[in-house]
Amino acid sequence: MALRSPDSADEGAPLELTTAGDIETLVRARGTRFIVTNKKGDVSPAGARELGLVFDDTRYLSRYELSIRPQSRDGEGEPAEPRELALVHLSSDSFDLACNRIDLMVSGLGSDDALLDDPQNFLHVRRRQFIDEHFREQIEVVNYLPRRVHVEISLSFAADFADVFEIRGAKRARRGRMRPPVVGRRAVHLAYDGLDGTTYVARLGFSPTPARVSGDEAAFHLTIEPGGAAQVEIDIAPDTAVATDAGRCAPFDARLRAAREDAARYFDACTRFRCDNATIQDVLEQSTKDLRALSLALRGQRIVAAGIPWFCCPFGRDTLLTAYEALTLDPELAASTLRALAMFQGTRFDEFTEEEPGKIFHELRFGEMTACKEIPHSPYYGTIDATPLFVVVAHATHKVTGDDALLAELMPAILAALRWIDARSAEGTRLVTYRQESPRGLENQGWKDSRAALSFPDGRRAEPPIALSEVQGYCVDAYRRGASLLESAGDPAAAAIYAARAERLRSVVERALYMPDFERYAFAVDGHGVPLPTVVSNVGHLLWSRLPSPARARSAADLLIASESLSAFGIRTLAAGQPVYNPLSYHNGTVWPHDNAIIAKGFANYDLMDHACAVFEALASAMTRFSDRRLPELFCGIAEEDALVRYPVACSPQAWAAAAPFLLLQSVLGIHVDGVRQRIFVRNPRMPASMSRVEIEGLRVGRSRVSLRLRRVGKRCHVDRLDVVGAPLRTIVEIE
Repeated sequence: MALRSPDSADEGAPLELTTAGDIETLVRARGTRFIVTNKKGDVSPAGARELGLVFDDTRYLSRYELSIRPQSRDGEGEPAEPRELALVHLSSDSFDLACNRIDLMVSGLGSDDALLDDPQNFLHVRRRQFIDEHFREQIEVVNYLPRRVHVEISLSFAADFADVFEIRGAKRARRGRMRPPVVGRRAVHLAYDGLDGTTYVARLGFSPTPARVSGDEAAFHLTIEPGGAAQVEIDIAPDTAVATDAGRCAPFDARLRAAREDAARYFDACTRFRCDNATIQDVLEQSTKDLRALSLALRGQRIVAAGIPWFCCPFGRDTLLTAYEALTLDPELAASTLRALAMFQGTRFDEFTEEEPGKIFHELRFGEMTACKEIPHSPYYGTIDATPLFVVVAHATHKVTGDDALLAELMPAILAALRWIDARSAEGTRLVTYRQESPRGLENQGWKDSRAALSFPDGRRAEPPIALSEVQGYCVDAYRRGASLLESAGDPAAAAIYAARAERLRSVVERALYMPDFERYAFAVDGHGVPLPTVVSNVGHLLWSRLPSPARARSAADLLIASESLSAFGIRTLAAGQPVYNPLSYHNGTVWPHDNAIIAKGFANYDLMDHACAVFEALASAMTRFSDRRLPELFCGIAEEDALVRYPVACSPQAWAAAAPFLLLQSVLGIHVDGVRQRIFVRNPRMPASMSRVEIEGLRVGRSRVSLRLRRVGKRCHVDRLDVVGAPLRTIVEIE
């Protein structure tokens, strides 16, 4: 079967997309390949921004909808009745290691003279969907009537081949051309000729052979015996080449079994956490699944995509912070993330992409708009924090693994990142600032990158160049940790230089950002040298970077757990009571799990364990509000009612939100790993009120794996070392 040549029509007009509205969705992902459906397993309404099958930033299914109709008794000819039968939703979940499961029932088909007690809900429809290199679905129909049933199952489909930036709302001046569908006996090819010269192809294969098939529908006539079942399998292979042979669907059960085995191997390699709070336990398990689901291969290295549906691609900042948060779960993720980012480290100056020597990229995209240079994400380097975070995470990873070979491999990239900080800070003598350089780049380049995020308390926007508080902390920490890495690598002279620059820059930051009149740190310093006194969560990151003195750290911590900042569900991005506060905004009052986890670790760095526990308990309360046991990218809260609501377009799953529970747990339990010296410290552990027992099995510490049990005994947290596998390990428990 060969695809026909494209017609001679002009390039297509911009897409007009709909919205799915406030619906419950199901997600299944494998790296940059994911599908989002409604709770019935359909991509419906057609063209909705929030739904679809997306591979590498291109949507290969914009409609995918199951329907069922009665069929004539002999299974021949047209359906006996044109009416569509109701598919009633029973349940759906994504808790399986490898697939989503949706259970439906068919309602409304019975004999015309049926008594009232004759069963109307007699067919059970189970849909199982998963993603490996393809999207695969099995639809099983079970007949619970004592007679043979004839039905027609129909799947309606379409592909708009929208770039993810179009889905998010970008208006393109023109698009490529859709090819006419090519229809075979058991396959359909949908194709689109992109403006980048690539032909994008969705290859749909069906088993058994459909009774009829067209360019937008495949229908199957099923005869199901009493107590029997019938199955339909669909295989959708996104591709960027014209295929000449559709082939047959790979056996669904065999592929699903392989996917489950692959998932099981991943979980076996991770640290296992067990606690006596069922909700927290479910969240830890779901987070582990989500981190695997978001993992992708980038030049042979594993790295996580940021989040679904809008940001399913590598982000420098997001991947680094995710890897840091997940160090107790899977330190190999951090090692591979660092290797991958080092391969793309900047080597030249490019205004369009904002690349600079030594700089770590912000975002890497794979779609048509990137290839056409309609956006600068090939990759785009417009971030001010990913580069110091690279050094921070490199040091933290080495501290956990003790892997000197990895350190040697990464040292050129680490030195290049330190030189970038040197250039931006004049070797630690001035604040590190940013401003947008690319005409299609980001205006704000810290983690709060929305346009309204950088504001004075009254709502006035800060003017560039901007010096963000947390970025100064990251750079001081990068200098300090870089010095430690150089010492480990056998270069004490260079280590001394960077240790001195760390202290010099710390002094600059204290003078510029600390506001004696307010007795707190500024959010940022704007381009006129004016500090922003807005009370925000960012200052908590300074404690993570160990920048403030103990007295100023406690003052900052007290500010962040005051009622204006700490809601019932976590620390707000911006404290209530300020004119710019909006609990339903993106960055001016919402709660971000990763932000809270970083802040809690900062509290633990200063032994402010009660403060860390307050953050943990708030997030634990939030966990109970999500039925899928999945912390989203962010959520909203209304202080007056202690109400938690979903942010309408928050990514879920989202990488640094998924990893946040592991860092939260590490922080309150006071766990500090020193794999370089084969030691683990448990310092001033606290058992949060929401649980009384935690077991950690197979925690990586250098060349060892250790298992610990922590439990509440009276008012204290008791620590037991259960097992050590590998090299000898020293366990130190410090309690003041």
